[in-house]
Amino acid sequence: MVTPARLEGRVAAVTGAARGIGRAIAERLAADGARVACIDISAARIEQAVAEMQARGADVRAYALDVAERNAVHAAFARIEADFASPLAILVNNAAWIRYQAPSAIDAETLDRMLGVGVKGLIWTLQAAQDPLQRSGHGSVINICSTAALRATPDSLAYCAVKGAVAGLTRAAAVDFGRLGIRVNAIAPAFVATAAALANFDEAGIAQRRRSTPLGRLADASEIASVAAFLASDDSSFINGELVVVDGGRTHAAL
Repeated sequence: MVTPARLEGRVAAVTGAARGIGRAIAERLAADGARVACIDISAARIEQAVAEMQARGADVRAYALDVAERNAVHAAFARIEADFASPLAILVNNAAWIRYQAPSAIDAETLDRMLGVGVKGLIWTLQAAQDPLQRSGHGSVINICSTAALRATPDSLAYCAVKGAVAGLTRAAAVDFGRLGIRVNAIAPAFVATAAALANFDEAGIAQRRRSTPLGRLADASEIASVAAFLASDDSSFINGELVVVDGGRTHAAL
């Protein structure tokens, strides 16, 4: 007997889906049977990514928008439901805008952008997705946080503030949305070996992160996607409000 994919037919939306962790999650959800709305601020990047996924048989569509813009988010989520002719069941908030700076160098424009994408964007998508997530009967929200919500590194003041807000927002949303039958959880990766992350550090910095991880290596984006697929599925049906740390033990290690 053929076992159906555990997300068969469910509609998912993944922000920041053109590359890195977001793309890995979109690909994994599609492989598990979901129909995926792939969202990114870059129309060119998301259209190319979706075309490549479609060529491998994934049921995915591209949506270009800035999640920091409330009206654009609400309009896009209405389009997603119409396009897939089914209510959204899974929301993955992965989009982020990151700049590491010394505290004295943080400017208003940078901070506004980091907060706009990393905090406001989550609130706007939660607003827009609330009704369809409830109607789907399988509502699951997964926020991509970071171990920066738990520990700090130099020049990460703004980044830690944003990811700390994501952790707190997840707990609060789990209470409010849980009453509607919608689960809200977060994943906190440490350093993940994506092209964008690797570009932010020199070889010495990357080597130090390997050494400080008990497993002795960096995470692959597919390993974050596996956790997201679990949290999206009914296999995690009584998990709500959790911050799942996926860091190879680095947060607990004094290395």
